[in-house]
Amino acid sequence: MKTWIIALLCMVTAAVLVWAQSTDEGYQTATVVSIEKLAANAQHPENGDRYKISMRLQDTLYLCQGSGATSVFMDWTRGKEFPAKVNGKVLLVKVPNGQTVELNITGKKTPK
Repeated sequence: MKTWIIALLCMVTAAVLVWAQSTDEGYQTATVVSIEKLAANAQHPENGDRYKISMRLQDTLYLCQGSGATSVFMDWTRGKEFPAKVNGKVLLVKVPNGQTVELNITGKKTPK
């Protein structure tokens, strides 16, 4: 009986945490459509970890570029979902480790 109560409490706690993350103000579910690591420039090695990323947020496809450590983008695959919101010309994406990644929006496509 005690095991069932502990298991139930764990499930309720997990559900509350998932709900709390999903209700961040203004964030909606965005899906990775494509991700490509851009080639490094020998003259500018500081720009070595750049990515070209397309993400779908509701009916809009955002074409973005971002940079960061490979560990941040390691698990980004086609179809993966993240909480995201548009802030001007930047798409803010929350990753599982709690960081917010800023992707510069270079274009967008909406269905006609």
